[in-house]
Amino acid sequence: MTRGNQREVDRARAQARTAKHAGNDNNDGLTPQQRNERDKKAMLEKQAKKKADKAAAGGDGKVSKNPGKPGTVDGPGKKKKKKEEDLSALLADGLNVSGKKKK
Repeated sequence: MTRGNQREVDRARAQARTAKHAGNDNNDGLTPQQRNERDKKAMLEKQAKKKADKAAAGGDGKVSKNPGKPGTVDGPGKKKKKKEEDLSALLADGLNVSGKKKK
């Protein structure tokens, strides 16, 4: 097969791709200042809605995405034990400090 029309086919495909993505521009013919004002207004509306939702939910204003396990104060995770308690427990079980069992 010859490559006589490969260049033309590639050009047609490239034009089709650019035409498909050409409509995705959010500028709407606005200047940068106008876009900034539009975006600022949208952000303020979003913040006001979030604040209203938080007030409607009641509570102290703290919304935690990771509330933690029930019954714990600090949330998820285990509390670290003191090193002295660990060593005494190991020695009581017949282990030495290096972690090997006594024979």
